[in-house]
Amino acid sequence: MNSTRIRRFFRIVLKLLAGIVLLSVVAAVIAHLAWKYSGTGKPELVIDRNGVKVYTIKTSGDTLLKVMATRRVDTTMDQAVAAMIDDTVENCHDWNPNCFGSKAVKPWDPKTFSYVQLWTQSTRSPFKTREYLLGVTVTQNPSDKSATVQFHEIPDLLPENDCCVRVQYMRNRWIFKPLDAKGLEANLLLDMDIGIPYFLFNSRSPEGVYGTFEDLPRLFNSPRYDNAKLDWLLATEPRK
Repeated sequence: MNSTRIRRFFRIVLKLLAGIVLLSVVAAVIAHLAWKYSGTGKPELVIDRNGVKVYTIKTSGDTLLKVMATRRVDTTMDQAVAAMIDDTVENCHDWNPNCFGSKAVKPWDPKTFSYVQLWTQSTRSPFKTREYLLGVTVTQNPSDKSATVQFHEIPDLLPENDCCVRVQYMRNRWIFKPLDAKGLEANLLLDMDIGIPYFLFNSRSPEGVYGTFEDLPRLFNSPRYDNAKLDWLLATEPRK
């Protein structure tokens, strides 16, 4: 094979490779757009195990899934809400072993039933450590005495730290509905973007939420909350 034929051969190979790359890019774009504009916006049951039900919601125009979950927990409303407003790093680590920092920005205010906290969480390589600068607000429905805890992002309240990526979007909502004297129904709507590729987030989130819900009895019934009495909550059972 002379040099002219060799050059011609390599030109053909390069054209084939370029064609393959172009087709791959086109296919990836088509797949991305097909995913982005799919979805009904309705919950779809994806996990039903051990009393925990997890649903995903795909909305047209969004690439990230929202995740819903529900289960019964034998605990009190005081204990469940106390766990939600516990801003210690120990509590954060209990919920998420990757959490290693918790700093009060605006302490709990009993007049507004809210606080602002900066949490820091390590993330698997190659992703940088995440910071969550969040406002947390508690409300209660006087008719059915259900309690709602909202976590929402306030990313620009403080300057960003060089160590970390500040999460820009989170609208997570917990609702606790009293069932009887021994327990309540816990519900979560997970709606967040922590800045990782959506296919990774979507593939991991349902099982991650399931793991958290499987662990709720331990989290809510931690010895830290054995004597939790939140006088500002409407009582859902007689307090001792």
